[in-house]
Amino acid sequence: MSKLLERLDRIAKGAAPAMGFGPQGNREPVPTLALLAWLTGTNQRRNSTVAKAGLDAIVLPGAPAGTTGTAQQLKSPEGAVWGVAVVETGQESLQAYKEQGCDFLVFGIEGTRVDALEEGPCARILRIPADLPESQLRGLEDLPVDIVILCKPAPEGPLSLAHLLAISNVRSATGRYLLLEWDAELTARELEQLRDMGVDGLVITAEESQSQTIKTLRQRIDALPRRKPRGEQRSVPLLPRVGGLESARPRRHEEEEEEDDDGWDEP
Repeated sequence: MSKLLERLDRIAKGAAPAMGFGPQGNREPVPTLALLAWLTGTNQRRNSTVAKAGLDAIVLPGAPAGTTGTAQQLKSPEGAVWGVAVVETGQESLQAYKEQGCDFLVFGIEGTRVDALEEGPCARILRIPADLPESQLRGLEDLPVDIVILCKPAPEGPLSLAHLLAISNVRSATGRYLLLEWDAELTARELEQLRDMGVDGLVITAEESQSQTIKTLRQRIDALPRRKPRGEQRSVPLLPRVGGLESARPRRHEEEEEEDDDGWDEP
C-alpha cells in the first residue's frame, strides 16, 4: 500500500487514546493535516534539503520522454516518500517510475489513459483545476483515483471566502482524500478552517523562496489542536448522483467509522 495513503489514513483516524493508566507520552503525535511539497526542478541539493523539512511526501516533475535520468534525480532524497507528476501515462513509463520506488502518481484529466490507473502499491492522485465544470465535478466520485489535488483557486492573495467556496464545492463532490495546492503561508486559524471543512493536506510549491514557508507551516500544523469529535462538526454530504459505479478505493472516513462500531453490541 502507498505510504502516503497510509499516512492520510492515520491522520484521518487521529491518535488513538491510550488505554489504562500507563505512560501517555510514548505515542508518536499525529498531525491533523498532511504537508507535501511540489518540486519545480531537479536540483539535487535543494531536493534533499526540502525532503528533510518535515514533509510527509514530495512531488517531483516527470519527463515526457524517457524516465531514467529523472528517476535518478527523484530517488536522491534518501528516506523521502515521493511521487511523480506524470506527463506520459504509457505503461512502460509508469513502470519505470514504480521500479525506482515511486509511491504515488499525479496526473490530470486530459490525456490520462484508464489502463494506466490500475489499483496497486502506487496511489493514484488526480489533479484538477478549481474551475472544473459541474458536469465533470459530479463524476469525480466514480473515477478510479485515491486522492484529489485541487489547484489553488482564484483570486491571488490570502485565504478568502472565495477560496473557501471553491474548495467546499470540490469537497462536496468526492469522498476521496483532498489536498490543496497553496503557495504562501497560512495562519493557524486558516489551517484549522481548511482542516475542519474537509481538506486533508496541503501541497506547497517548493521554490528556493518557499523553504521558510514550509518550515513555518510544519510548525503550525503540528501545533494545531485535535479535530473536534464528528458530532460537533457539520457533515459534508456528497452531491446526489443517480446510479454510478463505486471506486474500489474506500472513502476517506470509512475505516474510522468501522473502528468506532467495533465493540458495541446491541442490547
